[in-house]
Amino acid sequence: MAVSGNNRAGRGKSGGNGGVLFAGAVIGVVAVLAAGGGGVSNVFSRPVDNAYASDLPAGWEFVNDALASMGTVAIQLCTGETALKAAKAPADQAARQTRLDALSLEYERLSDEYNREVANRRAMGEQRPWDIPAAAPPVSVMRGRACAKLPAFKSEVAASALATFDPNTTNRITLEQLDAAAVAAGWPMQDGWWPQMRLIVQCESGLNTRAHNTSDPNGGSYGLAQLNGRQHFDRSGEDFELRYDPVVNLRTALWLRTVRGRFGGAGGWKNCAEKYGID
Repeated sequence: MAVSGNNRAGRGKSGGNGGVLFAGAVIGVVAVLAAGGGGVSNVFSRPVDNAYASDLPAGWEFVNDALASMGTVAIQLCTGETALKAAKAPADQAARQTRLDALSLEYERLSDEYNREVANRRAMGEQRPWDIPAAAPPVSVMRGRACAKLPAFKSEVAASALATFDPNTTNRITLEQLDAAAVAAGWPMQDGWWPQMRLIVQCESGLNTRAHNTSDPNGGSYGLAQLNGRQHFDRSGEDFELRYDPVVNLRTALWLRTVRGRFGGAGGWKNCAEKYGID
């Protein structure tokens, strides 16, 4: 997969060094929190890297990017909570909790910035458009909206499918195991999310969990989603050493899809997205 500034989406090829550390297959049930509050756009449909300035009056262009940024943090909180429930080792649990704490602080920072900007606009005598929230949505509301998009499932279902995959004997994952890993990673099953990513994964890596395209920059592209370099793992709070783990790889891909707001284009899965007509 290409990074920003590089339009290549390399097909993976098996290889690479180091053992595959397969994450625990027993994943906790995703909690679906009650959504509430009005005037907040669907956080899954608004790209973070594209401000809809033409939709808003002059001076209020910050709103869409601000809400999208809060939505991005919200989905990371959802997937992070799922990862924490799945963590078994105390050190992993502590690391996951630290990540969640940092995300909560980041949401608070974004919320404060939004509220200050709205207050400044009002102090300047500008009238707030009716469809713009007067205050940043509470994290519980935004997280609830994000979590409601994630699949609710029984942990034993994912555990059963994933348990049949043994990284010590094969690099190839079946479609059933791939779907189970996607559920465990928190991918929404609705159109625009996992159905499209499922096609992209098959195109990018051929279901080879250890696919490593060394011809790509930044050390190459890794794993099922062919994530280019280690920066996506680092920025999403995932362990780069677990880059070939199906769940970790797909969870990082979900973070990237959420942040970018789309699949294709520069910085995305350009070639495979174009192959299937996916934006």
